[in-house]
Amino acid sequence: MAAAAPPVKWGTCTLCGDAVPPGAKGCPTCGYERAVAEGQTGHLRRRERWRLRSVQALRVTLVVGIAGFLAYLMVSAAASGPPTYTDPLTTAATHPIAPGGVFVLSGNITGEDYIVGNYTVLTPPGALATLLIMNDSEYNAFTSGAPETPLETLPAESSSQIVFSAPYTDMFHFVFENQYPASSGLSLSVYVVTNYESNVVLG
Repeated sequence: MAAAAPPVKWGTCTLCGDAVPPGAKGCPTCGYERAVAEGQTGHLRRRERWRLRSVQALRVTLVVGIAGFLAYLMVSAAASGPPTYTDPLTTAATHPIAPGGVFVLSGNITGEDYIVGNYTVLTPPGALATLLIMNDSEYNAFTSGAPETPLETLPAESSSQIVFSAPYTDMFHFVFENQYPASSGLSLSVYVVTNYESNVVLG
């Protein structure tokens, strides 16, 4: 009966600590020609033994550190939930409007969702501003100078509430107008607050 072949032993590079296959003339990772078999590190010179143990400890630390960092990222992502984004129709800011000019808020609205808020002309006190609400096609007509039909028109007021329910899904435009002629030199400062409200009722 033939004798069993001795087990094939891999070595460990004494420079970088990587595995060296049996019969290799050098480390496949760094090319260093000195390797030590498993369990034989005690035969190394003191400096080589210290260097090998330091390299091995560093490799273990790196692997554990990277695994821990990846685990932290996964737990953080799971805990924080999906990212949230501010809707362009949820705003609160003051906007200047030149005489004869407009300020426009635009955003997509799902059918039957709605926008609520208000606007106030801050300066000059008592000055009036008009709000037109248009879908995308009517707004394109408005910007090109063609006749347009707004879905809603709020009359000129110094302060007014905004309540708009979208009849269908589309891009909608809230056009705040300064109807004073350019010759008046009357610029408006208008504070606008809008909030996108979903019509979906969560159970």
